[in-house]
Amino acid sequence: MEKILVTTDLSAKSKPGIRFAMAFARQRKAELVILHVFHVLKATSWSTEKYQNYVHRTEENLSKELSSFIKDIARTTNVPKIDYRIALVHTIDTVPGIMSYAKQHDCAYICISTRGAGAVKKLFGTHTSELIMHSSIPVISVPCNWRLKPVKSVLYATDLKDYSTELKKVVAFAGPVKAAINMLHLIYIDEIIPDKKLAEKSLKAEVHYPVSFDYKKINIENSILEEIDAVIEKDKPSVLVLFTEQKKSLLDRIVFPSTAQEYSFSGKIPLLTFNKRD
Repeated sequence: MEKILVTTDLSAKSKPGIRFAMAFARQRKAELVILHVFHVLKATSWSTEKYQNYVHRTEENLSKELSSFIKDIARTTNVPKIDYRIALVHTIDTVPGIMSYAKQHDCAYICISTRGAGAVKKLFGTHTSELIMHSSIPVISVPCNWRLKPVKSVLYATDLKDYSTELKKVVAFAGPVKAAINMLHLIYIDEIIPDKKLAEKSLKAEVHYPVSFDYKKINIENSILEEIDAVIEKDKPSVLVLFTEQKKSLLDRIVFPSTAQEYSFSGKIPLLTFNKRD
């Protein structure tokens, strides 16, 4: 059975990601795993045995707290009932801990709430942006102000450089929940405008799934995110899908952050990101 992993730090702002994961797992008939990563500092005077016993007691207490936290979410919101299991990982490195657990347990998607970020966090990263830039498993980042609703439509923004490979992954995400796919290409003034009907016919034949195709001329005064936001405001998709280039230097990431990374800081709808290289 497909597994969907959602992470939580037990804060109120992590609840939207859990609500999304619950609803999405139910739509896909998938197994839901709710993960909390924690770390216990070791006092210099403690023996290894005393430290391990303390970690074990902390894990037991956190397990009870996590169970209560999830039950409260299910009880106080209109979340569809679904079976789930909780998991705890003890490690000092949160993001590597999440990625390692997801890979070891063959999870199809990693869900995480995103709460935006100030200038400093944008430079040095948040857990969400770090997952987007390093995870080989697709990441779904859910805005902290997102309200519960089913996935009915997907906006896939593409540069058309590898759309054939990418679109198959988008279909694998949208197909099981019967979500509509709108493929968006932003074009510059000097680009040739594609034939919309011919493109849609070709895409459907290629992926065996209906795909609407649209293009939008870029206003040179706007950023790519502003152009995508305008489409989101008009079409109201459930999820935005982007493919990101992970193999960038630290300097490149600071000066030229990916569109996916930037959107995770300010997006209004859930963002699904794939690594272009996978």
